[in-house]
Parts: sequence; structure tokens; C-alpha cells
Amino acid sequence: MHPITGEAILYAPDRAMRPNAFAGAAAPQRCPFCPGHEADTPPEIMRYPESDRWTVRVVPNKYPAAEGHEVIIESAGHGTSFDQVEDGGLVLRTSFDRVGAALTSFAYVSLFKNYGSEAGASIDHAHSQLIPLSFLPPRVVRERQAFLASSSCPLCAMTEGHSAALAIQRTEHFFRIAPEGSTFPFQQWIVPREHRNTFTGLSKAQISELSAMLSCASRGMLAIADSYNWMFAIFPGCESAHAYLEAFPRITCVAGFELATGSFIDIIDPAAAALHYRTIDASSD
Repeated sequence: MHPITGEAILYAPDRAMRPNAFAGAAAPQRCPFCPGHEADTPPEIMRYPESDRWTVRVVPNKYPAAEGHEVIIESAGHGTSFDQVEDGGLVLRTSFDRVGAALTSFAYVSLFKNYGSEAGASIDHAHSQLIPLSFLPPRVVRERQAFLASSSCPLCAMTEGHSAALAIQRTEHFFRIAPEGSTFPFQQWIVPREHRNTFTGLSKAQISELSAMLSCASRGMLAIADSYNWMFAIFPGCESAHAYLEAFPRITCVAGFELATGSFIDIIDPAAAALHYRTIDASSD
């Protein structure tokens, strides 16, 4: 626990053993996520399809940050990004199913992707991770309280009466935007147009739509930088809250001011970021 705020801190010394745990560490010569190397991971939780020619595997993290830490291996192909995986919809459906299963026993589940070394990825093979937590993270608590204090949902208002300058992409079920007050340059949010506090329970059509939008988001970020992060913000048990996905390329680092204050300095106008993404999307059509 933090000695002043009482906020929980995870302590996982075994993670120091993972590849690239420290700056300058050499990448592993043998990828444990490639087909034929299944014995290099802890015993798998599941695979689809259930054959040697799998598309998605779920395995326990070899260096867990907490109990139940899992890795979703998103593709059999090495070095692919999300927009190149065999079945992005299957990746998301599997991820959301695993989140739902973990939420039966834990207070919160963090589902996130580190792509590229600058984003914290230790293995160059498409994967995402989920970490169940016995507590609500401080960020989630702050945002949850803001939703509860608001007379109406700010994300519903944003999707219904959005600024055209900040909009990137709009589909039947989702809205992609460069949010006002972005904390990182070229930050994107993907927001369900339907008010919902998690991403579990999406229909097959909604998952397919979200997968296509995430593919566009991935291509857009990779046109800007070699690394990116995304994370799903969910609010289990809070009906007032509205879930969303946050994504951004890693072109700046978190430095002294951010670490000292918890506040962020953005160097790109969100409207300019939205225009840039719209241009990238148009060139990919």
C-alpha cells in the first residue's frame, strides 16, 4: 500500500526475469508464442480451434504480476500487428469471455495491449494481457466517481452531440474519437454508442464491428510510431459509468512532471490528431 494514500501497489519480483524487463536487454532468440513452441509457455487455458493449426491461444503469464494474469496470443503468425491477425473478432470474443470469467471472482480485470518495445512489449508476437485485481484501480475509482456525480453520462453526450473536428470514425455501434483533453499525443477513444459499463455481452456483429475499428486504429498508430498501447476501461457494478477503449502511439515518454504531479502535457491538438487519423484511414481504403 502507498503509505500516504493507501492505494494498492502490486509487488511481483519474478517479473524481473521476463525478456526485456530492463532497458537494453536482448530479445529472446526463440519466440515462446510461435506454433511448435507451445511447450515454452505454461500449460494453456484454451486454444481456438482445438487443433495444431490454432489461431488464438490463452496461457497463464509465465511471470505473473498477480494471480490469474493471462496472455491472449492473438495470432499464429510472428511479428503481426492487430490489423494483420487471422481473426480479430475471435481475439476480442476470447478476451471478453476471459474478462467475464475473471469478474466472477475479482473486483476488476485490466485488459490491455503493449505493442512494440517502447510500449512495454517484451515479446515481438501479437498478444494482449489481462490481469485480475482484488481492488478497483485508482484511475477507475476516480472515473467511476465522476460518472456517479454527473447528472447525465458524458460519453453518451459525446457520441450523440460530438464535435465533427474530433470525430475519426463512426459505425452503427461504436464511435472513434480523438478526445478533448487527451493525455497522450494522437490518443484515440473507441466508445460504444449504447450505454454499457463493460465490453462483455457484445453480439457477434458488434464484436466484428469493433474488431474492424480496432484494425483501423492499429494501422493509424503504426503510421505514426512503431509502438502503441491500448487498454479497456470498464466499470463493473457501476451502471452510471460508460466503458471505452483508450489507445495511443508511443511517441513521447512519461517524464518528471507527469511522475511528480499525475498530470499530463499533450503536444498535439486533438482536432489535428483526428484529422490525421481520418487521412490515414482514407488512404487505407
